[in-house]
Amino acid sequence: MVVKRIVAKKPLYYSLSLACLTLMTAAAFAWESPQRVVKLSPQMRAVPQQEAMAPLPVDTVQAFLREHRIIEPDVPSRELAYVVGGENQRLMSGAGDTLYVRGKLPPRARLGIYRPGEHYVSADGTPLGMELISIGEARQLSSEGDIARLEVLSAYQEVRNNDILLPLDPQLFESQSLENSVQPRLPLNDVAGQIVAVPGGVRFIGRLQMVALDVGTQDGLQPGHVLRVGQQGELVNDPRTQELLQLPATDAGRVMVVKPYNLMSYALVMQASSVLAVGDTVRTPTH
Repeated sequence: MVVKRIVAKKPLYYSLSLACLTLMTAAAFAWESPQRVVKLSPQMRAVPQQEAMAPLPVDTVQAFLREHRIIEPDVPSRELAYVVGGENQRLMSGAGDTLYVRGKLPPRARLGIYRPGEHYVSADGTPLGMELISIGEARQLSSEGDIARLEVLSAYQEVRNNDILLPLDPQLFESQSLENSVQPRLPLNDVAGQIVAVPGGVRFIGRLQMVALDVGTQDGLQPGHVLRVGQQGELVNDPRTQELLQLPATDAGRVMVVKPYNLMSYALVMQASSVLAVGDTVRTPTH
């Protein structure tokens, strides 16, 4: 006798009902706990001119100021300490050699060896200062009267007779100190001057190049002061009157003073919308 086992099957509507219940439960949970939707859209934010500038390249500025400095016109160059000769009557010396220098030198100061460079003058011919170019560094070993014996620590060129010795600025060896002292900001007064030279003899000027200005501390300038560079407009002929017209000056960039002297300053080009040149004007920005 064969006994058949009957297995009860779940009704189809039971499976469908369970699936529907699951979907309805998930939908209800999603409805009760809606997700937050954040809509992103482009926005604009106005920032001050100083904030919009690129960060100060401290290493570039530091290297330049170690290689260049200015002697004021009222400081007679003949009163500065100078090389009178090398050991064994050498006319040229290098690193490790001994020098003899005549003049007043602080006994324990770090000394720079310099060679006279360009004599800076304003547009009307007024002397602004004499450029000194670094040749190397030295330290004093001994002295007798006004003659000092020095050791050349480093030399970028050969050291010659009549080269000048001056104490180095300790700040130039501290990047953090230099960065803190040169914070971009606007001058408090109205400054007006010109670019009078480019150290190194470059004719055309671009971003991150150093320039010499004919304005300085007597004009209220301090390290970090930002000036607007203007370029004189072109001369054109009026087509009706045939008069020669001077077009208005245009805004060409921004420079920041990094080392002001009494009558002049060294400044770094921070922005340049066109190629700058000697003779371009500098002024306090109006915005």
